[in-house]
Amino acid sequence: MSTAPHVLVPGPIAHGAPGAVVELPGATMHHLRRSLRRTDGSALSLTDGDGWRAWAELTPDGARLVAASTLEPQRAPQLVLAQSLAKGRRADEAVRMVCELGVDRIVPVVADRTQGRPDARAATAVVERWRAIAVAALEQSRRVHRTEVSRCQSSAELAASPSDVPHQSAGPVVRLLAVPGAPPLPDVAEGAAVAAAAEVWVAVGPEGGWSDSEIDVLSASGWLSVGLGGSVLRTEHAGPVAVAVLAALSGRWSVAGPDPTPPDP
Repeated sequence: MSTAPHVLVPGPIAHGAPGAVVELPGATMHHLRRSLRRTDGSALSLTDGDGWRAWAELTPDGARLVAASTLEPQRAPQLVLAQSLAKGRRADEAVRMVCELGVDRIVPVVADRTQGRPDARAATAVVERWRAIAVAALEQSRRVHRTEVSRCQSSAELAASPSDVPHQSAGPVVRLLAVPGAPPLPDVAEGAAVAAAAEVWVAVGPEGGWSDSEIDVLSASGWLSVGLGGSVLRTEHAGPVAVAVLAALSGRWSVAGPDPTPPDP
């Protein structure tokens, strides 16, 4: 049995019943038919990005559900990466990887040492690009919960008003700051009881790391400094490493992934 393409649809599929037809964007139809060589009747896996998944078959005008849609609950704790912008598009790869790893939210950060500090227009472009990357990563990794990408913040905003980020979970929140030479992430995470938290944040600095003043301000706001091993990682590598470790330590990896093959008719 071949692997069915996994597709994000623009509308809701909550409580979708067999026989319902879901409209697919023109670009998606083109990709399925021209790039993937799928024909009418080909199996598809659909999601609306809000946790719902459904099996369907390709039709001339979209996708027809062949089974009732099902809801996959959000995994706990919620994982949030505050990723400092990097020169060029180096941070894009970090965004792609952490989305595939299951991060729930990404906050772009303009730090003291961010090179080529973006103006408002450039910052908006970064957010839009990262949101597009998040969609592609969702489809590749077969996730059903879309990664949110928030507006760009300065490190001062991150320290002063972390609750400004929408949809913040109710309950304990653990905030971790990646700093070379700090106590190891697994040790700090265990002491902070990340598995029992509602949200776990990790903030990664730019090339050159966080400035001393940023570390002081963030630490005073309750962020706990953590080290990511005995070597200094590039900014685009540090985020995925931290998210992977936190996902494992919090138990999120104990849940089996989705079956990529469609059910037997």
